[in-house]
Amino acid sequence: MIVPENQPSTGRVHSSSPVAHHRVLLAGIAAASVVVLALLGQWLLGERPLVLLGAGAFALSVVLFLLPPLAAGRVSLAPDALSTTADATRPLLRPRQWRWLLVLLSALLAAQSYYLFGGNRLLPGFWFWSGAIACFLLATARRPPRPRAWLAERWRQIDWRVAVLLLAITLLGAFFRVYRLDTVPVEMTSDHAEKLLDVYNVLHGYRPVFFPRNTGREALQFYLTAGLITFTPLELGHLALKVGGAIFGVVTVPFTYLLGRELYGRPAGLLAAFFVAISHWHVAITRVGLRFPFTAALATPALYFLFRALRYNRRNDWLAAGVLLGLGLHTYTAMRIVPLLFLLLVLLKTATDLWQRWREKMAAADDVAAGWKRSFWLNATLSGSAALLLFLPLLRYMLERPDMFWYRAASRAGDGSALAQQWPTFWNNMINALLMFNYVGDVVPANTIPEEPALGLVAGALFPLGCAYLLWRLIRHRERRAAYALLSFFVLLLPSILSLAFPRENPSVVRTGGALPFVMLMVALPLVVAGQRLWRLLGKTRRALLVLGLALLLALAAADDFNWYFVNYDASVRASLWNASEMGREVRQFVEDGGSFERIYHVAYPHWVDTRNIAIMAGDITWRNAVLDLEQIAAHSGQPGRKLYLVHPSHHAAVKMLQATYPGGMIRRYQSERPGKDFLLFVVPDSPAPSSPD
Repeated sequence: MIVPENQPSTGRVHSSSPVAHHRVLLAGIAAASVVVLALLGQWLLGERPLVLLGAGAFALSVVLFLLPPLAAGRVSLAPDALSTTADATRPLLRPRQWRWLLVLLSALLAAQSYYLFGGNRLLPGFWFWSGAIACFLLATARRPPRPRAWLAERWRQIDWRVAVLLLAITLLGAFFRVYRLDTVPVEMTSDHAEKLLDVYNVLHGYRPVFFPRNTGREALQFYLTAGLITFTPLELGHLALKVGGAIFGVVTVPFTYLLGRELYGRPAGLLAAFFVAISHWHVAITRVGLRFPFTAALATPALYFLFRALRYNRRNDWLAAGVLLGLGLHTYTAMRIVPLLFLLLVLLKTATDLWQRWREKMAAADDVAAGWKRSFWLNATLSGSAALLLFLPLLRYMLERPDMFWYRAASRAGDGSALAQQWPTFWNNMINALLMFNYVGDVVPANTIPEEPALGLVAGALFPLGCAYLLWRLIRHRERRAAYALLSFFVLLLPSILSLAFPRENPSVVRTGGALPFVMLMVALPLVVAGQRLWRLLGKTRRALLVLGLALLLALAAADDFNWYFVNYDASVRASLWNASEMGREVRQFVEDGGSFERIYHVAYPHWVDTRNIAIMAGDITWRNAVLDLEQIAAHSGQPGRKLYLVHPSHHAAVKMLQATYPGGMIRRYQSERPGKDFLLFVVPDSPAPSSPD
């Protein structure tokens, strides 16, 4: 049986007794040993010849952590209780006839919008769709009987010390996401060019439901970026993409606190939010400028409201979870696993409630949130209806163009061969996905430092302890919250694990982004468990040492992640990606000096820079002068005006052709600040005497 909560302990030992001093000493030594061994283990894992020693240090730290002085002692991590004195139980509209009328109107508007979404057109169906959503929520949402009393109660429940800490953590997260945003990361990939071309099309009137370019993309980022460009000084470029991602990255921080608080209380929520705020994993995928941060930004609040709904069965929580889930499906492909997670969590809640009822002979009226109640399934159905209504535009596109909608996911899932043939790949992918946090991570240089673990030194050291603690709570105490967290963690890794056709793409720091809040909750739990245990044993004069030790550990974590991203990752990107930014500056300078984009050419070379990225960096996304065939150079010779050719230093045939075609041309080697990234600038002066190459 999985029980709802662990019961708090009431036993205390006076700090002045010999037994208390013994326990303090034992717990302090155990805590220090666990932290030192875990940090040592994480450090040794980075030294490949010493991997076995690192694994041994981790194993010993887990054993010490789960012994009675710390985690196995009398520790309670109860989630915050929500007052029910001013519950929102009344409908927003009292006459039932009005509610049914709104439901009918919502259905009619939804049907009309579904029809208008045909042909991958967002407009004019968007306006009918918005009306359908508004009518549905007005008909189904609840309000408190006395709104002023409800607001006053919520105001009194605020712990201002926690609020100040959360604000500070959120500001820290904002700093990590906006500091040097214009220069880190400095370069784009071809994916960025594809996204910016879609944004350019939106700015010029294109309004699709789903963007089919580059194997298909959901729409939210493109409309968000177009809005930022329209209503702010941002220009069409890499920075506009990065600003949108940074905004959603910052939003993830306070929602991680709420999720952690709902499961394991305020200290766990605050520490989980802190580790998200500084996480180089999340900072990197947030600032890269692609759709990656949207999964965590919307899955986290959606799951927070779902956990509240499972606990209290309140209508508004169910609706909020459904709305956020439906909205999230318009962001990134990895979000498509979250509906499955919702279903599994609801079924787990129902199964455990039925088991508990059978074992304890509970009456049906004992628990208003019981999974067998009619109101529970009514609210769950309304939540699913809200999610489906928000998903409606994509539903039409999915049924109209299933090949395009499922193309990217299906291409990664394999060729449909027998399960027995794919099982070894699935098993290896699962192991590799679990190892990404401490041992070997993603290999894509734009998203991370290749093969570096997703967690820093401190977070990586604490993560195995948190996993072990949740498993121990589940097995030893049959704790429901541990089951929720572990199930959510595993399911949210599946978008990466299910890359069966391309196992090299697993582990992926971007497809596992939805698991971020649960990973950081696992990182936070060992500190909360050990800290609570020591806090209860220490006297007031010694607690300052505990706070100081925690502050030093968190400062070490922040400094380590800062150095990882702003020093090591920045250097890795500059060394790995082609320097389109430097080429763009040269092109822009040529235009400012009197040249024109029409007379600038990029001579293509295998595995070199994307012409579109040069155009974006130069300030004209429509520029497309790529020389794919050297015979094109001869055709340019009759064109008047100055010309500029960008050439790879190893493209000797192009250099020979240019010198033969333009004897008066001047060639200059651009000395890049990055080793191996030099390029040639071949400048043709005004009205050169054309000649034909031999």
